Amino acid sequence: MLALNNDPCGSQLCPFESGLKSSLCGREELLDLKEIDMLFLPLVEGKHFYLVVFDLYRYDIYLIDHMADGESDVSLRDHDEYVCKTTPFRVKHILVAYLELVKHPKAAIMCSTVIRRESLAWTLTRRGASPNVDSAIFTMRYMERFLGTRCNFFCGFSSHGSRKKAQCNYLCKKYASQILLSAVNKYHGGVRHRIDRK
Repeated sequence: MLALNNDPCGSQLCPFESGLKSSLCGREELLDLKEIDMLFLPLVEGKHFYLVVFDLYRYDIYLIDHMADGESDVSLRDHDEYVCKTTPFRVKHILVAYLELVKHPKAAIMCSTVIRRESLAWTLTRRGASPNVDSAIFTMRYMERFLGTRCNFFCGFSSHGSRKKAQCNYLCKKYASQILLSAVNKYHGGVRHRIDRK
């Protein structure tokens, strides 16, 4: 969706709208996003997951990443040319184009809003991270707990390495069980059957 394409307003709005429809579970009345306060967009680059949050209520855009600013491969660089923007700014560009398309009253304000990287006490360095596991777990936890600037952002993660790893292991099991046992999982019946047999 975010390929190096000079026409983000055309070819990339369709996949964005399709993904939005899917995540809204057919609730067409929400497609204009006028009833939505916060939009959470989990992104992945390589095997690294992070989160961009659009706070349409307070006109803020946040980048939330479990890696420390100097350690992360995720950078914030805006540019007039679409192909020179980094991924968070490409996503912002596409979202603003979508807001303009649906005539959202906050489209112009969100266009001029700068993306801010959230400063987190529990960020990791490359040396202390297991990026393939940790980034996905941290991202899911952020989506669960982030409330914007309205509240202090605390996910319950320890800043101590071994405690944080134990918390990640617990959350990995919790999220895996929720995903496997969810009614939207097409293998839900088979998973439930195997559990009941044991």
